[in-house]
Amino acid sequence: MAIFDYLLDGTLIGRERLMQAREFYAPSRTAMPAETEFARWTHRISVQSERGSAREMAGLADAQLDALESEFIRCPTRPRSTWARHGLWAGALLIALACIGFAIGDLGEAGATRVVAIFGLGLLLVGLTCIAVSGLTAFSALHVDLTYGATGLYVGILDEQHPWLYKTTGLLRHEAAENYRQSVLRERGPLRGLDYIMMRELVGTHDSLDQLRPARSVAEQLQFIATPIAILPAEPRLVQVGSGTHAVALRTPEREANKVESA
Repeated sequence: MAIFDYLLDGTLIGRERLMQAREFYAPSRTAMPAETEFARWTHRISVQSERGSAREMAGLADAQLDALESEFIRCPTRPRSTWARHGLWAGALLIALACIGFAIGDLGEAGATRVVAIFGLGLLLVGLTCIAVSGLTAFSALHVDLTYGATGLYVGILDEQHPWLYKTTGLLRHEAAENYRQSVLRERGPLRGLDYIMMRELVGTHDSLDQLRPARSVAEQLQFIATPIAILPAEPRLVQVGSGTHAVALRTPEREANKVESA
């Protein structure tokens, strides 16, 4: 199948190799249906890292992300191609017809038997070819099928059904992740799975910066014991409230003790 694709493209390099040579750069400026757009992002995520895919999707508007999420809800599994859907059944049907032809040929005359046998052998070979090609097509698309679900996780809102909910909550202890969360809620809309990846990368970057600190300063900080500061009790004093003849002195424990001694 790959050789046929190369010949149809007019090159022996192949589409995958050409895409790698240009770092999978395939821009698109035209508005596409949600199904086609979801398939395009699935392919992008399948050939890129999580960071690269998340930072691209983070620039989409909330309406675009919502349309992608609706498409994943409508079709939670990757749609199969026509050949992959019907190739297996077509192959099984042709093999069954070949078996029937062999059975009928055994009951006929010698000349008719030979014709039926040749015809049944042809059906058998075509049926086996259909099954083989259908199986290879499904096997080659296994990675894309798994990436289809990952794309749904990227565009899904972080609600009570999303599996990355608690992972995202654990990142909010870091100031950088909290700042990112606030900016997304203000500028774009609700947090989605791709925002978890962005916050995780932010926290990981700050942790990597901490790993570059000199080991001596880290060890001194680790072994440092803070000296507790002694807090002296406040000395009670007389406080005058009011003015003139109406001034009142608040009582303190020392003043009460002096009155008892004088008595």
